[in-house]
Amino acid sequence: MKKFLLYFIPLLTLAIFIAVMNSGAFLKQPLGNDDRLYESIQHIEAGVKNKDWSEVKAEAATMEKAWDKIVRRIQFSVEKEQLLEIDGTIARIRGGVEAEDDQSVLEEIYYYYGQWEQLAR
Repeated sequence: MKKFLLYFIPLLTLAIFIAVMNSGAFLKQPLGNDDRLYESIQHIEAGVKNKDWSEVKAEAATMEKAWDKIVRRIQFSVEKEQLLEIDGTIARIRGGVEAEDDQSVLEEIYYYYGQWEQLAR
């Protein structure tokens, strides 16, 4: 029994660490109604194309709340640089929305789409 525990506990610990570190692709997906980041970005894109800035500003607040929830889930399974890069992109989207600059918002949205695809690969 003692020998079994001697091998079992380290192997179980390693298995848990491997599962956590490889779970980023799963954990970045929405798990509820308030963490739908990708959908929020798509709504912002549609609103910018239609020049509906009041809807876009409301959706930008939702986007930031969703990102805060997702970051907590994936922080151990993705690289810190990726998180900081997406965080910067979201901040630039928010700034473009406040300035009502459709060109910069759309640039950052399409840059975000590329980052999202690369996240947790």
